[in-house]
Amino acid sequence: MKVYSQGDQAIVVSLRDQVTPTATQRLLVLRHYLIEQNEPFITEIVPTETDMLISYDAHMMMEQMAIASPFLYMKNLIAQIDLSEEKWKKQRRCVKVPMYYGGEYGPHLNHILAELGITEETFIQHHTSSDYFVSMMGYSPGFPYLSGVDQRIIVNHTAPEKRFIPAGSVILENNKCGITTTDTYEDWLVIGWTPLQLFDPTKKDFALISLGDHVKFDVLQEGRDV
Repeated sequence: MKVYSQGDQAIVVSLRDQVTPTATQRLLVLRHYLIEQNEPFITEIVPTETDMLISYDAHMMMEQMAIASPFLYMKNLIAQIDLSEEKWKKQRRCVKVPMYYGGEYGPHLNHILAELGITEETFIQHHTSSDYFVSMMGYSPGFPYLSGVDQRIIVNHTAPEKRFIPAGSVILENNKCGITTTDTYEDWLVIGWTPLQLFDPTKKDFALISLGDHVKFDVLQEGRDV
């Protein structure tokens, strides 16, 4: 990982070309540690798939804590944190997502099957066998972007036109998979739908799936309860 300054009151921890679930998980362990320490001079932590921006109050650090170089202090602090595999494995969480494939639930699946030249059974086998990693959150509250799509089912284009997509839809976007948490209108390729409610604003932890989680899909059949 690379560490560099971003202005005079922020530091960036970057993975550069090391974008893997393990590397991203190390960033999340770092974030978890800093949040737990609750240092008063750390004002914001913003993680992405490849980087993490840590903002700090340089004036507080210099005036109240007699720290001569806030950047070097932060750099040394980060270097001392244990980001070993044992640490991030303890935080690993796997969420199972049951879903219906194709038909009214996945209106683009048949077109994808024709393009790839495979059967629905083969597609489902490839899709459910992958161990997905939540590498980003975005688009809407609780919306997970999942890395780990099987190379054999990657489709490098969107749908020909935008359409209504209900909450719970499982979509493909290039080499990532996603699950919509609100009704939307987009040109994503929709392959199925899950009855799980991934976003509930009435709960303290409003998102069922979080950054750094692992996700496994499971096939639902009509008439089968979750």
